[in-house]
Amino acid sequence: MIKNLSKISGVTAIVAAVAATASAEVKINENLSLDGYAIGSFKVVEPTTGANDTFLDSGSNLFDAAKVALNGKYGDFSGKVSLIYVPGKAGTEAGILDAYLTYTVGEVSITAGKFNSWMGYESFDSPNNAFIDYGLSGNFGYAAGYNTGVKVEYITKEFATGVSARDSLTSPGKFYQGDGEINDDIGYEAYFAYTGIDKLTLWAGVAAEDVSGTTNDVFTYDLWASYAVTDKLSLAAEYAHLEDTSNYSWLLQATYAFTEKFSGSARVTGVDGDKGVADGFGYGIAGTYTITENFSVKGEVSKTDFDGGAVGDPFLYAIQGLFRF
Repeated sequence: MIKNLSKISGVTAIVAAVAATASAEVKINENLSLDGYAIGSFKVVEPTTGANDTFLDSGSNLFDAAKVALNGKYGDFSGKVSLIYVPGKAGTEAGILDAYLTYTVGEVSITAGKFNSWMGYESFDSPNNAFIDYGLSGNFGYAAGYNTGVKVEYITKEFATGVSARDSLTSPGKFYQGDGEINDDIGYEAYFAYTGIDKLTLWAGVAAEDVSGTTNDVFTYDLWASYAVTDKLSLAAEYAHLEDTSNYSWLLQATYAFTEKFSGSARVTGVDGDKGVADGFGYGIAGTYTITENFSVKGEVSKTDFDGGAVGDPFLYAIQGLFRF
């Protein structure tokens, strides 16, 4: 199963903002600041062929992780270096996540280094999402993640667009990084986002990589929209495709802020599989309760049904503590 490693750049989904706890950057001086989070979860998955419950060692950024980022700004230059620790992750549990430098002039920014993909409605960072686990569009819809390269963005009040060239789009088995070379393949990505209508965001992105001498070429696209119906209710929809994995996948989600401290979400999601990937349909509910400005608790109950039963039909119960700074 391919996990979403994406993070929206420039435009942040309304649902993510409603569901997330407050973030208070720790200012070091006028040029440097720190931010990050720590998340820990207890989850139960039924049925399963292995242990059906985990606590603080799920081996996935979806449930447990600690991240700290150093942000810098000097004149027209800005940069970020972040580290992440994922307990129980196979291979490597800790390493560098972001490491990039950005030069901004007017509405144009140029970034070089290691950065995340633009693809995907759901964020790489679990605290920004209404749910603990990803929907099927995140699991089967796009493959681009953290890689090293160059990107250019043009951002205005009404729209944003960008293109990037990177060492690769995917690198299975490595710690959130690309393949480290550009001799045989280069990954390309582009997006366009429109925010000219009040409370509405429309986003479209595409990514491709021609892997020389192999059949592992990658082509993927993603479309999503979010709309704040009222100050309390927001809606989101996503449609995505990942070549040789999903013909299409989708997500529909609604989030309602019942009080200043509690928000709840409902989600339905699906995938039409390709090349042996089973079709699937998932549904669930989640809620986030803010205890203090920086600490909240998130819970989720969700069910996914796959055709043929080849990968089981998991029923997930999870609770997650979230500390952000």
